Amino acid sequence: MDPRQELRERKMSAGQHLIVAICVMVNLIDGYDILALAQAAPRLAEEWQLPPERLGLLFSMGLGGMAIGALAVSPLADRNGRRPAILTCLLLMSAGMAGGALSTGFGEMAAARLLTGIGIGGMTSTVGTLALEYASARAREFAPSVVASAFPVGTIIGGSVAILLMGGFGWQGIFWGGALLSAALFPLAWFYLPESLDFLLSRQPAGALQKTNRILERLHLTPIAALPPLPDGVESGGGSIREIASRRHWPTLALLCCAHPLNMFTFYFILNWSPKWIAELTGSAERGISYSMTVSVGGIAGALLAGAVAQVIGVKRLMLITLLGLAALTALFGFLPDVPVLLAGSGMLLGASLFGSAAACWLTVAYAFPPQLRATGLGLATTAGRIGSIFGPLAAGYLLAMGATKLAICVVLALPAVVAAALYAQARSVD
Repeated sequence: MDPRQELRERKMSAGQHLIVAICVMVNLIDGYDILALAQAAPRLAEEWQLPPERLGLLFSMGLGGMAIGALAVSPLADRNGRRPAILTCLLLMSAGMAGGALSTGFGEMAAARLLTGIGIGGMTSTVGTLALEYASARAREFAPSVVASAFPVGTIIGGSVAILLMGGFGWQGIFWGGALLSAALFPLAWFYLPESLDFLLSRQPAGALQKTNRILERLHLTPIAALPPLPDGVESGGGSIREIASRRHWPTLALLCCAHPLNMFTFYFILNWSPKWIAELTGSAERGISYSMTVSVGGIAGALLAGAVAQVIGVKRLMLITLLGLAALTALFGFLPDVPVLLAGSGMLLGASLFGSAAACWLTVAYAFPPQLRATGLGLATTAGRIGSIFGPLAAGYLLAMGATKLAICVVLALPAVVAAALYAQARSVD
């Protein structure tokens, strides 16, 4: 029996739970790191006298780094392995967050956010892929959704750190916290995070049989005497970019690389600007941070619920419901009054739609490609998505500078999510 089939047919073992747990911790730090600037933005913008367009550019530098990281790291994860990609990205994230803490001006912070983004971008497709590949059949949608739910947990931790430390340590404490978290997780990942079985058996690099059997022994699975035949069209140690650009996969890749930027345009616009706008609406930076934390709580529920619901109604229906919900709630954000119960309800629903749609869209892309191309497909779609994510926050900053109202901005920047839903609905599934 193929060990991957044996792994999926049994109940989740302690070893499988540990692998998913490490992936969850990695994505938790991603959530902390990517929104660190949003949490610090009210104080940082005041201290450095940053106009809206410059602040929007700083937001976009991290997202630009994520595009670079996804493009550079994800094909390497399919060619050289998930494990080295994850370890390298942890180091980059720690260095970038430390650089943010040490920044004294716009240029230094921009460079630090770019480096942090590269680390996060490389993680985006890799940790979720590893969780998916080590999950049993019953937990196959739920495991990556749990990983996705860790992202808003990280933002909640970041918000708590911001509230606790900004008074005594300033905004720099937020960045130091992220640097220490990444550094602390590195040894745990080094010792306990194995290489992907799907990678070893579908790509078959040098020493694949020995590495596979070591993992099987660790997970109490039956060892194999020989590697299975390579999938059609795959060469041992071959290049994933060449394979995914073939006539067989190119139309799907092109479709997803159009859908994902539109989704991320709306996603990162509202995620980055909502804390600052709530702070302005209420006259309190702390209320802005609290709103961000409420969004994150809703996000945890939305991501976890998405994994369970996907097994009942299917990934495609879940994607349509959550993306269209995100569009509607983004447009309605422009109408929000300073009423605590409405702000709390808005934050919970917005978070659920943001991270529920993120889980559904991630699964749509993951299932569109075979195992040996999964990280590459996710990485290329994510790279295209990061291009859209750069322009979401940036567009809001420039529209504000041009005199557009927040209501008009919210309505206009909600529309890309609607178009994204229509495009994602056309994607096929091969897994």
